[in-house]
Amino acid sequence: MKRILFIVVLALFVLAGCSSTFIFGNDEAEPRIPVAFTEYRVPPNFVPQALIITALGDSLSQGVGDTENKGGYVGRLASEISDWPGVRGAIVENTAKRGRRSDQLLAMFQKGQLTGPLTEADYVVMTIGGNDIMRIVKRDLFSLNIDAFAEELEVYETRYENIYASIRSINPTVPIIAIGVYNPFSLITDEVEEFDQIISDYNESMREITEADPQACYVPVSDLFVGNDNLVYHTDFFHPNSKGYDLMTDRILERMKECGLSFQE
Repeated sequence: MKRILFIVVLALFVLAGCSSTFIFGNDEAEPRIPVAFTEYRVPPNFVPQALIITALGDSLSQGVGDTENKGGYVGRLASEISDWPGVRGAIVENTAKRGRRSDQLLAMFQKGQLTGPLTEADYVVMTIGGNDIMRIVKRDLFSLNIDAFAEELEVYETRYENIYASIRSINPTVPIIAIGVYNPFSLITDEVEEFDQIISDYNESMREITEADPQACYVPVSDLFVGNDNLVYHTDFFHPNSKGYDLMTDRILERMKECGLSFQE
């Protein structure tokens, strides 16, 4: 009887270790384990065989425009992470969709549609905001007014904060990689200074909200898409092409390392 009890306890011990989600970029990474086993500690350098990357947001996270069909920056990031020391693979849970705005993403949280993908995530990557801006452009196409964007930004900031709060209510410790927006109209003209300011204001808001979270990292990308000298745009002149997604991935990896959320050597 004692032998059976020992085997059962040992099995529970092993299962507790296997089902844990770890915090990467934290020297004191700890598994989520039952209260009965709070004395148990996984070595800080232990990494599970496969990391789960959950992507949230719009067409940029979906990978629209990627002519090489590598899954945009998310697929490329997963491929890079798979080569990190100790990692044996990366699983992508991509919930992003073309055209999605911040109010629609927030509604998905409110409906419980993202609970599963976020609960098991080891990393969360997110692009949201570009379609909020474009909604104003389409609505006021012939009478654009910078005040309309400023008013929308106030609402967007509240939604963005609520999106963060929603992620944290589901997964309090998962690293969040938040990517900024860029100005696609720079491809057409370099004389729209007001629109550059709008993009800058939205990015600054994202950066401030992201940096308030110690386990999150803001990634600026607007400078990568100024004009098209580097041929980074898809033929729709709006989304990145494969080279554009390559540059985004390089920037994300660079920022993850700077934020301490990377196992990259």
